[in-house]
Amino acid sequence: MRQNDMQVAGLIGFWLGLVPAGLLALGSPVLGAELASFGFTGPEIYPIDNFIGQLRAADLDGDGLMDLVVANNARSKINLLYNQTGKTNVAQGASPRRLEINELPPDARFRIESLASEKRIAALVVADLNGDRRPDLAYYGEPKELVVQFNQGTNGWSSPRAWPIEDGDLSPNGLACGDLNGDGRTDLVLLGEQCLYLLAQTAGQGLAEPERIPYAGTVKSVQILDINGDRRDDLLLVNWESRNPFRFRLQTPAGQLGPEIHFGLPPLRSYWADDLDGDHRTEVITIALSSGRAQLLAFALKAAEPLAGAFAQGQFQVLPLARTTKAQRGVAWADLNGDGLVDLLVAEPDSGQVSVRLQQPDGTLPVAKTFPTLSGVSQLAVAEGASGGLAEVFVLSPEERQVGLTHFEPPGRLPFPTILPFEGKPLVMALGPLRPGQRPALAVIVDRDGQRWLALRQADGNIVTHSLSPTFKSNPAALAFHDADQDGAMDLVVLIPYEKVKVLVQRSNGQFAEVDVAPPGGTVEQPWHCSADVDGDGKPELLLAQKNFLRAVVLKQETPGSGSTNRTWTFSVKDQINGAASTSRLVGAAPLACGTNAVPALFLLDAERKALTLSERDAGGVWQVVRNVPLPFSEFTELVPLRLGTNRQPAIGFVGLHAVGWMQLAGPVWDMVELDSYETPIKDGRLHDVVSGDLNQDGRKDLVFLETAKAYLDIVIFEPPRRLVPAIRWQVFEERTFRSRRGEATEPREALVEDVTGDGKNDLVVLVHDRILVYPQE
Repeated sequence: MRQNDMQVAGLIGFWLGLVPAGLLALGSPVLGAELASFGFTGPEIYPIDNFIGQLRAADLDGDGLMDLVVANNARSKINLLYNQTGKTNVAQGASPRRLEINELPPDARFRIESLASEKRIAALVVADLNGDRRPDLAYYGEPKELVVQFNQGTNGWSSPRAWPIEDGDLSPNGLACGDLNGDGRTDLVLLGEQCLYLLAQTAGQGLAEPERIPYAGTVKSVQILDINGDRRDDLLLVNWESRNPFRFRLQTPAGQLGPEIHFGLPPLRSYWADDLDGDHRTEVITIALSSGRAQLLAFALKAAEPLAGAFAQGQFQVLPLARTTKAQRGVAWADLNGDGLVDLLVAEPDSGQVSVRLQQPDGTLPVAKTFPTLSGVSQLAVAEGASGGLAEVFVLSPEERQVGLTHFEPPGRLPFPTILPFEGKPLVMALGPLRPGQRPALAVIVDRDGQRWLALRQADGNIVTHSLSPTFKSNPAALAFHDADQDGAMDLVVLIPYEKVKVLVQRSNGQFAEVDVAPPGGTVEQPWHCSADVDGDGKPELLLAQKNFLRAVVLKQETPGSGSTNRTWTFSVKDQINGAASTSRLVGAAPLACGTNAVPALFLLDAERKALTLSERDAGGVWQVVRNVPLPFSEFTELVPLRLGTNRQPAIGFVGLHAVGWMQLAGPVWDMVELDSYETPIKDGRLHDVVSGDLNQDGRKDLVFLETAKAYLDIVIFEPPRRLVPAIRWQVFEERTFRSRRGEATEPREALVEDVTGDGKNDLVVLVHDRILVYPQE
């Protein structure tokens, strides 16, 4: 279980306690007859130290009995509780400390040993990490390093192997294990501040060096388990501080992780994820932050809800990118290999690399292949089919002051780019045809000792330059090919923060007239543009943003007034497309054809409302907001119209600095559906956490809630397909009994369900205060 107050532990996080000895039997008349013999004895008490945590169970010595492991941060060690049930010739444990007056010795079932850790352990995993079928220890803490100690059987434990990872998460939720690459071996995953660290288990009986797996936004908890029942381990990420706390990445048949799928829920106090009914699909139990109400949830596919016309609200997916310290990175959606499918090309500006994901026929994007390129690449431009059906890729690096060209080569290689002979420092570039039907040319604005120049590289490689105004000193934010005056010849639009729009108007002789035009509504801090035919005349207009609306404009040259020979240029506003509200802040737009309509639909990215807005032109010619779709993740700066898969399914692409995404406009979507709910009958009770385990031997896992206002264990039976049945509850301790020891800790704190008596029935193991309690099942 995971908790937002960071006091979690247990198999995945827990809580529990201590108390009345003797038989505890289920006798409630509202329960089914099959529950009548359900009961516990005990507790057995094992005092250790204050500040123990991270309760785990595993057969450490291979004798078939479950042992216990707990981190002891008061003494910088790990306590190992070896199970001695049924043994007559038992080994002697470490010399017991002298007992205080009225202090009882530990019960005899476990022999308590210890292993020095020399750190404050924040997260602990017990799993076979080298393939020898013995459980090993992995832990992370302060000093900040990940440590693994291998179980050597009768020879004890190996020397610690450490990986210094400075940004690991110091919580019990930050370390997980599972087969994350589909090779049948247990891997280790550590949560970092900006990425996950995957230490894959190798065939050589060890762990590989950490591999970084990026994630979008913020993550507080990581877990590896089978989400969708395909017998492959998937990745579950949780941020309980978010309105959309849950997300998962499904493992593909190729052993790769798919994109993130996000889910919204009310604020959480804690959660637990496990397969309760044995169908290999994950169920999730949550405890609401305010009400304390528990919900039983499951992941399920459902049909997409209609949006408008032929569009439906399909699956929104997020592909995290490696974090960059740069202000810009090049990203391009383009067909690189000539198969008719749009691929994804992403620059890694900090490492001097570029990653390529070739779209598959089903519309998915596989793991990236990475190739060397210029460092600090801020822009990518792709000429599709330019070289024998394969793409030409242009890269711009302000850091290296170069523009390079490379060609996509089969079966999927991108060689290091050839430097193009542009004189000066390149500032911004764009790719497009100068005339309809022509091959695309590359336009670059360069700086030569403070003077701006336009350099045009034709498709044949010839470069011509045009000097620009000496007053043009600012660095442009964007450059685009667009027929601004709708005369059939492409112009160049230059967007500059806080300045007029500079338009390089193409003349009939191929030269350019440089004009500066005030944008309608005034200058903006972060200018951006989009092109769309907003009136159905077959000529795209230039769309310029002003916070909560877009204005579709056409460049016009006004007739000079009387006595004047100067002809001025202005933007004529043809239409306006408003966002959903006056508080909207539009940062991206994309047109997408909708059926046979002459005017495309417009999708708007509203950064302030964290939503995707769909606008359409009605029969009266007025643009109206049709739908607003809340986005679980919205850190994007650009929208791109896409067609995915061989069936050309419409989609909207999202581009951001640290992530890309896409929303399909058809097909099924994942949802979290509520199966049942539960509220404790304990008067003024507070459910704080929950764990699961099969307590009634029916092959299904039941729930043990940790109630901390009165220190109860509250057991609930899970009856499929969707029923939670109250079973039994008892108080672990009375507050006055441990008032001097309690301090500020929430008790009981951790628990697990495991057979520690060897009788085939699962028992309850609880951690409270300075001790472990065992409730053997009767």
